[in-house]
Amino acid sequence: MGIADRIYELVKGLPDPEASKILQFAESLRGRSVTVVAAQRYVDLAVFRQYRGRYDGRKIDRAELYDRAGIR
Repeated sequence: MGIADRIYELVKGLPDPEASKILQFAESLRGRSVTVVAAQRYVDLAVFRQYRGRYDGRKIDRAELYDRAGIR
């Protein structure tokens, strides 16, 4: 038995007001899953575009970062 069949079996014995709540919940889940993530990713990557090419690939030593004269 699939998930949809199990939900149907569970809901068909409920009164209409409670079954309606379950239907509204399922519809809200479907509505939430349709989001446009690509646009947000494009904006996020655009923020970092100005720093492209500045990292030389060497490992960062955290203690060395705090040992600079301007921080003390």
